[in-house]
Amino acid sequence: MAGKFGRRFARRFVLVLAGLAVLTLAGAAIAAQFGKDEMKRMSVFVSNFTEQGLYDFDVERESDGMLWLGGPDAAPDLIRFGIRHNYINNFKTRIKKCTEKNCKHGSLTLDGKFVKESVKKYFGLDVENQSVTDSEPSYHFDGKLYHFDGADGEAVYYAEVTSASRNGDEIDMSGELYNTEDKKDRPATFQAVARPCKWKGKDTWSIVRLKTDFK
Repeated sequence: MAGKFGRRFARRFVLVLAGLAVLTLAGAAIAAQFGKDEMKRMSVFVSNFTEQGLYDFDVERESDGMLWLGGPDAAPDLIRFGIRHNYINNFKTRIKKCTEKNCKHGSLTLDGKFVKESVKKYFGLDVENQSVTDSEPSYHFDGKLYHFDGADGEAVYYAEVTSASRNGDEIDMSGELYNTEDKKDRPATFQAVARPCKWKGKDTWSIVRLKTDFK
C-alpha cells in the first residue's frame, strides 16, 4: 500500500510540476509578447496625443476631469487634433500656403480629407469637416480646405511606454512623459488604453483613453 501510495503521489507531484511549468512558460510568453521595437512603436503612438497637450481624455464615456472625445460635441476637439497632427508631423507634404488674396482666414491650408483620415487612424472615429472658430488659432473650412495660421513655441512632451499588457481585446500601456528638449525632465506618468487594429494593412492601435498624473 505504501509503495502504491508513494508512486501515486510521485505521479501527481510530477503532473503538478508540469502544470506549473506550463503556466510559467505561458506567463513568460505573455510578458515577452511586446518586444523593445513594439514598445517603441507604442511610445510613438501615445506621443501623437501628448505632443499636442492632450493628456486626459476618454473616447467612449464621459469621465470627471477628462475630455469626452466620443460625445456629440467632440467634433471641434477631434478636428483640432487632425489639423495639429498634420501640422506637426506632415508639414512638408500636406501643409500648403494659402493661394487666396489677402488670406483672411490664415496663411496655411490643409485638405480636409487628411483631417478625417488622422481622426479615423488614431481614434477610430468618423468626423465631419467643419469650421472651428472657438480656439486660437481658429480653423476655417471652405468646403475642401482648412485655413489657419501656425502656432509654435510651447514645450512639447513625448511619451515613453515602459510597461504594456493585454487586457481582453485592449492593451494597457503605462510610462512617463518627457520634455523633447531635455529627456531628463519627466514631469508626469500616464496610463493609456488602446485597441489593436489595422491601418492600410499595417498593425497599429486606436486610442480608448489616456490619463496623465503630473508630479
